[in-house]
Amino acid sequence: MAIRMSSLSAAPPRPYSLEISFTRYRIYRECPWKYKLLFNDGRRIPMTPKSSFGLSVHRALEAWLRGGDLSLESLHAALRDRWLASGYPDEDTEARWYTKAERAMSRFYGEEESRRSRTIGVEKEFIWTSGAHQVRGMIDRIDQGPDGAYEIIDYKTGPGVPTVEQVSTDIQMRFYALGAKRGLSLPTTTLTVDCVTVGERVSAPYDGAGEDALDADIRAAASGIEAAAFTPDTSYCPRCDFRKNCQHSAV
Repeated sequence: MAIRMSSLSAAPPRPYSLEISFTRYRIYRECPWKYKLLFNDGRRIPMTPKSSFGLSVHRALEAWLRGGDLSLESLHAALRDRWLASGYPDEDTEARWYTKAERAMSRFYGEEESRRSRTIGVEKEFIWTSGAHQVRGMIDRIDQGPDGAYEIIDYKTGPGVPTVEQVSTDIQMRFYALGAKRGLSLPTTTLTVDCVTVGERVSAPYDGAGEDALDADIRAAASGIEAAAFTPDTSYCPRCDFRKNCQHSAV
């Protein structure tokens, strides 16, 4: 396993009309009204054990990969230092989730020892201009293989494991690959979802077909946000965090 942070840097910001990230793009496409509630009206989604756990694991992995000391002890220390206590109903529940995180870190460390690629970016930001708008995002990790090819890695902390086809068509992964290409000048070869909790990695070759269509849809979503086009999409209601207290809820 080799870790070397390169001097990759996102392109300098240019004049733009509206800035859009993957999260904002995803939520607007799920339901424009949910976007309004979150980003215009300031509604908050309460932290849960699942979301708190996921954020803690992401923070720990980032700190460990950036820190230089790549021992198992330092990985567990990073988890202790970056652990968030919020979102748990009681200390016993928090302790169970923390134990789960410790097991995940130990598995992750074992898998990292067998890696032949080198890490060139951790929580790497990209920026590109799309029409009148600016697109910004953060990639969990970028590795470069012995053959020089670039791999985008996204950490997942849920219990599920995607198929290769699901990884290759995942909109978030494709958004990141487009961002790496247009914002960092890195042509992505491989998309990888690292299921940290489960201890499995699923990789798929990246096919750049459809990049222009995705860019156009991101631009259209940004234009819709700018125009305050917040017509609710009630098909998303059963999965929405605001389904119990939204005036448009169909649940």
